[in-house]
Amino acid sequence: MKSLVIYTAFLYNVFFLVESHKVQRFDGWYNNLAYPNWGSAGESLIHNITSAYIDLTYIPRLDDLPSARDVSNLLFRQDIANTSGHSKRNALFAYFGQVVTYEIVDSDQVSCPAELLTISVPKCDEAFDSACRGNGVMPYERIKYNTDTGQSPNNPRRQINSASSYIDASFVYGTSSVRASFLRQPGTGKLASLDLWEKFPDLNTVRLPYHTFPNKDNKIANPETLWRFGDEHVYENPALLSFGVLFFRYHNSLVQKITRQNTNITSAVDVFYKARQWLTASLQNIIMYEWLPKLLNTEVPTYEGYKGNLEPGITAVFDAAAIRYILTLIPMGIRVLDDKCTTKNKVRLCTSYFDSQRVLTNHEHAFEDVIRGLLFQEAEKEDMKVVPDILDKFFGPLHYSRHDHVSYTIMKGRDYGLPDYNTVRQCIGLRPIKTFEDINPKLARENPLLFNKTRHLYGDISKLDLFVGGMLETNDGPGELFTTIIQNQFYNIRHGDWFWFENTKSKIFTDEEIEEIKNIKLSDILLSTNTLEHEHVPEDAFSVHNLSGCNSEYLSAEQMSSCPDHHGYDYFKGSELSFIILWTCFGIIPFVCILSAYAAAKCRNWKHANVVRKMQTRTMKTGGRSSFSGGEGSKHMAYEWLDEKEDERAVVLKVKPQCEIEVDSCTGRRLRTIKLFNQESVYMMTSSNKGRTYTSIKVPKEYDLVLRFNNSADRQMFENEVTRALEANQIQCNVVEERAQYILKSAFTQKKRNLRLEKFFKSVFSEAFQMDYDPNLEDDQLERQQTNEILETELTKEEFAQALAVKPNSEFVENMFTMLDTDRNGYISFRDFLHMVVIFSKGSCQEKLQTIFGMFDVEGRGILQKADLTRMFSSLLDMANSNLNKAAVNTLIESICKEHGLEEHTEINFENFCQILSPQMDKLWNAGLDWKGRRKCLPNNNEKKRGSENGRRRSSASHEIIKRKGSVASLSQATEEDGNRTPTDSRRSSDVRTRFIAIREEYHPAKAKLKTFTHFIENNRQHIFFLVIFFGATFALFAERFYHYTVEREHSGLRMIMSYGISVTRGAAAAMSFTFSILLLTMCRNLITWLRGTFLNLYVPFDSHVAFHKVVAWTALFFTCLHIIGYGFNFYHLTTQPTSHLCIFDSIVLRSEFQPTFNFWFFGNMTGFTGVLLVICICIIYVYATQTARRLIFNGFWLTHKLIVVMYILTILHGASTIVQKPMFFAYFIGPAILFTIDKMISMSRKKTELDVIRAEKLPSDITHIEFKRPANFDYQSGQWVRIACLTHGANEYHPFTLTSAPHEDTLSLHIRALGPWTWNIRQEFDPENHRDGSYPHIYLDGPYGAGQQDWYQYEVSVLVGAGIGVTPYASILKDFVHMASIKNMFKMKCQKLYFIWVTGSQRHFEWLLDIIREVEDVDEKGLVSVDIFITQFFQQFDMRTAMLYICEEHFQKLSGGRSVFTGLKASTHFGRPQLNSMFNAVHRAHPMVKKIGVFSCGPPGITKSVERGCIEASNNTRALFEHHFENF
Repeated sequence: MKSLVIYTAFLYNVFFLVESHKVQRFDGWYNNLAYPNWGSAGESLIHNITSAYIDLTYIPRLDDLPSARDVSNLLFRQDIANTSGHSKRNALFAYFGQVVTYEIVDSDQVSCPAELLTISVPKCDEAFDSACRGNGVMPYERIKYNTDTGQSPNNPRRQINSASSYIDASFVYGTSSVRASFLRQPGTGKLASLDLWEKFPDLNTVRLPYHTFPNKDNKIANPETLWRFGDEHVYENPALLSFGVLFFRYHNSLVQKITRQNTNITSAVDVFYKARQWLTASLQNIIMYEWLPKLLNTEVPTYEGYKGNLEPGITAVFDAAAIRYILTLIPMGIRVLDDKCTTKNKVRLCTSYFDSQRVLTNHEHAFEDVIRGLLFQEAEKEDMKVVPDILDKFFGPLHYSRHDHVSYTIMKGRDYGLPDYNTVRQCIGLRPIKTFEDINPKLARENPLLFNKTRHLYGDISKLDLFVGGMLETNDGPGELFTTIIQNQFYNIRHGDWFWFENTKSKIFTDEEIEEIKNIKLSDILLSTNTLEHEHVPEDAFSVHNLSGCNSEYLSAEQMSSCPDHHGYDYFKGSELSFIILWTCFGIIPFVCILSAYAAAKCRNWKHANVVRKMQTRTMKTGGRSSFSGGEGSKHMAYEWLDEKEDERAVVLKVKPQCEIEVDSCTGRRLRTIKLFNQESVYMMTSSNKGRTYTSIKVPKEYDLVLRFNNSADRQMFENEVTRALEANQIQCNVVEERAQYILKSAFTQKKRNLRLEKFFKSVFSEAFQMDYDPNLEDDQLERQQTNEILETELTKEEFAQALAVKPNSEFVENMFTMLDTDRNGYISFRDFLHMVVIFSKGSCQEKLQTIFGMFDVEGRGILQKADLTRMFSSLLDMANSNLNKAAVNTLIESICKEHGLEEHTEINFENFCQILSPQMDKLWNAGLDWKGRRKCLPNNNEKKRGSENGRRRSSASHEIIKRKGSVASLSQATEEDGNRTPTDSRRSSDVRTRFIAIREEYHPAKAKLKTFTHFIENNRQHIFFLVIFFGATFALFAERFYHYTVEREHSGLRMIMSYGISVTRGAAAAMSFTFSILLLTMCRNLITWLRGTFLNLYVPFDSHVAFHKVVAWTALFFTCLHIIGYGFNFYHLTTQPTSHLCIFDSIVLRSEFQPTFNFWFFGNMTGFTGVLLVICICIIYVYATQTARRLIFNGFWLTHKLIVVMYILTILHGASTIVQKPMFFAYFIGPAILFTIDKMISMSRKKTELDVIRAEKLPSDITHIEFKRPANFDYQSGQWVRIACLTHGANEYHPFTLTSAPHEDTLSLHIRALGPWTWNIRQEFDPENHRDGSYPHIYLDGPYGAGQQDWYQYEVSVLVGAGIGVTPYASILKDFVHMASIKNMFKMKCQKLYFIWVTGSQRHFEWLLDIIREVEDVDEKGLVSVDIFITQFFQQFDMRTAMLYICEEHFQKLSGGRSVFTGLKASTHFGRPQLNSMFNAVHRAHPMVKKIGVFSCGPPGITKSVERGCIEASNNTRALFEHHFENF
């Protein structure tokens, strides 16, 4: 059964082939059923003679051969002055030779990628080096070849013949059924015509491809304006086009004839193919039996019948040499004769290249006149001379408009690897020639100079080119060699063609029809198409005749116009402007994005300021209505103008009868008080424009008050009240009207005042501290007048308080200001301020204490009451934001006095005052005043020494500090102070020093850098390892692609056109694909959180995934920029290339007439267009992802980051065109994309659950506490974070916050600080005052996600450093730690000691955290947690006020059982910033056996960087390794 099926299938295939064999294919396939590809279009040329490549494979022989242009110039140049036409053959015969050539061979297509060879041009060549530069070359592009060849000497390169080698009328119908179908007229068997009379073919609106070269005007014709033909070369010259039109008409005349004679044929297809068969047969007969015998001057042998074993393919020697013999016949022009045989025109060949249609449509009967002219025009003589139009002015590409076709033919033979002339003769059975003269003895006698030139060029006959030797044989016809080659070729074509009209086996034609066809000549075709009148058509159309007054004529150069000059072409021309504009735009895009982000931020600020202004106005109106009912003076609402670059602020003004103007904020905070009572006159300016709403009051010794009122009436009321107050106090008021612009420009603003004060302070401190500052060395080169301004500057109380970094209404400031204001004018002069600074910087301890004592000795009696002491310490405690009441302060004073035996004293003199302060005398000795913005200045060593010699003894307060339980800051402080003690003090603290000195190591300075580097590697070994892997993989991908396109794909031609730009861009593309895909993995939060719980957390730093995300993003941006810049060069190179060279891009089909410009590469294809969109998209994403943009317009960051989806889609489309290579992005993208999608789906499943908010609370420092229901199965660890979205502010806008609740609690809680618009809206939305019924908006929850803080329990000793809102993760950790301790579950944790360092501006900023710390202290019975609080908005440790506060702290702790006077906690309270290096050293001394200590920091970048430095230094100075984990907010 199986055999039967196979046999049936075989019979079916045979039947199908036999049936299909009755109709000849257009491409020549299946002409020979045994060898279907023989003679077909696209087959390789037959190299029946061994190739003569240098490497026997593909490299042509050039070095030892003369320049083809030299050969052409010396041997083939025609003597125009002494030439004559052919005596027998006409121009029609010559140009019909071109028809024959294109009918059977088409080898004009160049290789892809283009392989360029050069033909050197002799110096001063008239056509190609008229400037005599001597460096001219002519380009030669190697012919297209079969890529399966040229691989080895056994398989040398074989060129491709794009035409069918059969005479099958492919010149008329083309070589493909597709092209032929576009030539046909629908519904008929005719070829489509343009007109009703069917004179010319239809226009090429379907854009059939043609070989198009520039015409004389260097322009390429629009293919849609041309006619449709089968052959692509038909527009080369008017004669060739005329034959195309002739056969077009002949086909249609055959259709009419067939239709009339065969009424049984009804199918239009059958009619078409029948007409094609007759036209093909006619053409076969004309070529073989009419044209060929005249060419060879010999009769063609009789047809011997079809020979299936005879390959009809075109041989290389025929294509590259023998058939090119016709070049000597082609005349330099075409004669145009009208029906009266009058010469109407003489068309020069060189001026009509690819402008043929214009010639044939010049007038109504132009086609007929051209045919008539060709009939009665003599061809060129059959010698080896070629006309200049072919030798010098042959058509060429745009970049080389004129070429030498003879040189091209010689180079073609060398390109084909054809052997020399003698070798070919021997291979085809001819005798070898020994001398040059033996080639053509007759010609040698007539023109010996010709052979001398040949000998001079080649030297040896063994080097003679085949074409040159064959042409030298010419003697009134082709010589022996070319005749033999041509005869053999046509013999094979005729006998190897199954569809040859004489083949009776094919049964295509009957015997009668065959005889009829044999009688068809070209003259019959001319008559049957009514092209010419009968009297003008000789029977032998290829010979010279004189008929009916039409005499044959030879056209010489003198009778025709000159040829156009040779010139090049700049393919980049026209792209210059677009190139500049596009790349300028690319450079501007980031700045446009930055500008848009800036505008968005400004818009947001404007909206926010507008809302604030409305709220302020509402507040002021509310306050204003109550103020008008009574009180001292009225209030005025206005906006204070601060500076041109600052926003106005709403203020409330109150004019006091005593000539004071109080300026308050809308919330009631005092901004400034302007005192005018001590002025002789007041200068006031009011605006004359802008609605007369501006007013300015000049305030001497201060900055001006510039106000804008809502209307002129409000302004007038304020000015009237000020004027009345001034007049009541007999102070003159000068009111002047000016334009508002002048008022603002001339205003002495607070900013200008601050600049002057800055120079004031620099001058003061340069005098007091001997600093290197000279006002005269400032950039603006202060003049004497400006120096005087500094010396005359006086400080207001507010400015003095600001310099001390305290509130203006502080009693401490009031007393010190009153003491320094010696002239009682309400200001401190330069001299008074300098005197005070000198006392506190260089004065003795007694002078400093005397100053403090004098501040509260108001009456100057040298005595203080206890009430004065209470006022003194109350003012200090008030500055430190202590909430101690007056009774507690009195109790504190009594305790201090009692301790020093002064409880019975009602008055305290200076000696008693020094006795009270004696416990802190060591601090007071070095104490000064901490000035805002100034560096720490301590007394010099001489002062210290003098103090020691005077017998001043420091107290042992440090021993008391050491006794505090477990304080890391105390330990470090004790050690630091111990280093500065006197010998006596040192002995008293020897127990502390002995305890820790044993484990300290001393290192040689030379080893310091090495140890620093070692510790850096140790601390960051995991990060470094994975960064090395990441960058190694990235650059390896880059290098692999770079090498691939530089070396392995050298043959592709990409690098030849784009140089190393293609290698760089493809390498960058691979790196981009990798990095942009890795970005998704870094954002798989759920996956990372889960992996943190596995053993991989020991080896992979998952905590740094956000930082790694940024590293990957910046790396991707780097390669993106490299990719873009690389393609800037690539596109330039591509734009400068001819279209033929761009064949290397398989996915882009470029028509020969189309020259792609720079715009095409950017916008004319999907790759370029998506690339432009990608650049815009990436710029937007990156600009809005910067830290500044996130801080100012987080919503913009949130929205633009969603463009990443668009970016990935565009990236996929970008590579989908496969212009250079197949898409590779999928290989990198699929895996991360799947994981990210799964991770996102997990998050979305959580996000969709609405959670109820149980409680909300507004806390100080703009912090909002939100407590909400804990979802089921929500497990997390202390230190982790979540993302939340509020339904009233966008269900898809999520923001990250750290959980402050502990894992054991039933609810979740967050502490959110209001910084941006979203957090401010949350603060307003969850205001308990707005939800008294407890119905808060619902929220969505996403998380939890892992963070570095959650690993605190993995270290024996952990140090937690929190600053600002960064303390939130530690709230959860502390509660979790306390809970574990309370349930006796510490054995489950590795951590046995926890140090918490809290850095805050004021303890009142985060009072909610005090409750948590207090809970920790209550439960922590074993002292497992050590807490140190650093208050940074107060003064540094060396400040006088700080030393006195420590006295209060000491005594209060004695009274309260160890609790702080500032916080109410047992935790140590410090002022200033922590010395982290010393503290970490102290931690190590307290735990000398611990080798690895975990340090966790969270807060602003400044604090985390300080902790990082401290860890590095501590790791260098101790045996322990301090591993730092941090997060920034």
